[in-house]
Amino acid sequence: MPVFHYKAYNNFGKEVTGDLEALTAGEAARRLKRDGLFPREISSSAKEKRVFRVLRRGVSPGELAVVSSQLSTLLASGATLYESLSILINEVESRSLKDVLIDIKDRISGGSSLGRALEAHPDVFPEMYSRMVEAGEASGTLDKVMTRLAEYLEAKAGVNEQVRTALVYPILMSLVGIGVLGFLLLFVIPKITRIFEDTEEALPLITVVLLWVVGFFRTYWPVVIVALAGGGWALRDFVRRPGGRAVKDRFLIRLPWMGRLINKFYVANLARTLGSLLESGVPVIKAMEMTKRVLGHAVYDHVLDKAIVDVTEGGSISRSLGGFPVVPGLLVHMTAIGERSGNLDKLLLRAAGVYEKEFETSVKRALSMLEPVLILVMGVVVGFIVLAILLPIFQLNQVIR
Repeated sequence: MPVFHYKAYNNFGKEVTGDLEALTAGEAARRLKRDGLFPREISSSAKEKRVFRVLRRGVSPGELAVVSSQLSTLLASGATLYESLSILINEVESRSLKDVLIDIKDRISGGSSLGRALEAHPDVFPEMYSRMVEAGEASGTLDKVMTRLAEYLEAKAGVNEQVRTALVYPILMSLVGIGVLGFLLLFVIPKITRIFEDTEEALPLITVVLLWVVGFFRTYWPVVIVALAGGGWALRDFVRRPGGRAVKDRFLIRLPWMGRLINKFYVANLARTLGSLLESGVPVIKAMEMTKRVLGHAVYDHVLDKAIVDVTEGGSISRSLGGFPVVPGLLVHMTAIGERSGNLDKLLLRAAGVYEKEFETSVKRALSMLEPVLILVMGVVVGFIVLAILLPIFQLNQVIR
């Protein structure tokens, strides 16, 4: 039977805590009231939470967007939050998401707010989601906030899908190319080049280079694999550290062409996240702090840290953003207009739409250029191998004649 941790008040107004076994949080609340306690918070025990998270697979942003949209529709139709969650639990197909919704429903029946119930599942609901829900509950506009969250998640999922689509083709082509090249170097070319070893003729330089490469990989291929695996692990460990992540972020964003594409992605995320938070009633300082955590990029961490300091001291967001070359001038101007007109949230969301379309266009253009580039690279490699094999054969033919 599940174990619940509770915080409650007794008849003297003193707070008491403890654990008890119950089928649901609602049953736990009823048992506490029967014992003369008034529950303030009921949650699964730490052990139960760990088991629950280990056994559950992740919930995709697309699934979360659909549930947010459905919850918004149900709330707008007049259904209570408890009724809406009961309906969604029956409609959701994902077992992981169903378990999450059941746990949230139990917490609400135990007296928790929706925002606090969402905080128990940070791996599913990011902090930004929980804060926007809390703002909606406080202002009585939860249905509208859920609509904004659904739109935000759908837009973000669309941008992330563009990134994944852009990476699939080059990764697949590279893996196939490496596999074919490895097969040629280790099995095919050594058999062909054996005929050159018995000749006393001087081989062309290109053939000598090919023979050296083949000999190196045939002799040291275990060392090469271990070195690549070790280097990859060390690089992964380095970029996971704060200092390494900062080096990686700054390096990638400074690349001549790829850097501009990456920058558009983060600019769109910055505008979309900050605009959505402001539209939901989150205070501007808190909104910028949460946007910084959502982006998780070293360069934009510095940008937003400076903006937070400037706004705290009475400055404007637009003037602070204008001091960084990574922030486009269009976003700076739209932010300035939004601050003057009081429509900063709407203009940020409009700017996000502009940069998301630019990012999508840039990705499509990159994909259209990438295919011929990869084919050209593979052609050069194959041409080098063919030429290295044919040249000594032509030489031998001339000697025989």
